[in-house]
Amino acid sequence: MAVPVEPLYNKRYQCLFCGQEFTNKKLRLSRVRQVRRDSDLCAYFEGENPYFYEVMVCPHCGYAFTANSSPVKKEHRAVIEEEYIRKIARKDYTGPRTLEEALNVYKLALLCGNLNQEKPSVIAGLCLHIAWFYRYNHDEGEEKKYLRYACDLYQEAYEKESGTGEEKNPNLISYLIGELEGRLGNYEAACRWLGRLVNRRNLEPYLRDLLQERWAVYREKLAEVHPPGERPHGG
Repeated sequence: MAVPVEPLYNKRYQCLFCGQEFTNKKLRLSRVRQVRRDSDLCAYFEGENPYFYEVMVCPHCGYAFTANSSPVKKEHRAVIEEEYIRKIARKDYTGPRTLEEALNVYKLALLCGNLNQEKPSVIAGLCLHIAWFYRYNHDEGEEKKYLRYACDLYQEAYEKESGTGEEKNPNLISYLIGELEGRLGNYEAACRWLGRLVNRRNLEPYLRDLLQERWAVYREKLAEVHPPGERPHGG
């Protein structure tokens, strides 16, 4: 009789701050069961949620980071030591995680990321996931607060960053800015950002499908707020 494969396994990492090795749980790809996805790419899963394990927290020093985090910069080590390492309440996050624990580790990674002056796109991704976790928990106030943080940081990333990769994909960032502005009720800004993508030829198929739906939704909402003849320029 075959032995059932556990959904979670241990993966080895080296801490970006203290250099010591440790393990962090990861969810096997074969066990990821996505059941639906919101228009800002927040996915819902049956069983274990892979988002919960994307932040690694060193059990030796407490430093928290993701695969997108950069090495700790020499000039930032002292402030990280003083403002984070010496102040946090140490906890072992190397096992399975609840929603509350996942929220905690993302906030730890956000603290570390800010102290290490990570790129805006990296910090934005952390804020967006935190917003999603509050959405899971039906906390609309905190969700919107972190959506605003994420949206502002993505706009900074769009202006300042270049390169390739999901975190720096200008099409994805433009879409997310438009979608987040729309979710926050800023329909003119949503239409302006999504409008940049409407005629873009190199748009990824999954983004084009999302764009067609959201562009129509927010143009309709903008028309409700500003009837014909009163609509601001750009709507």
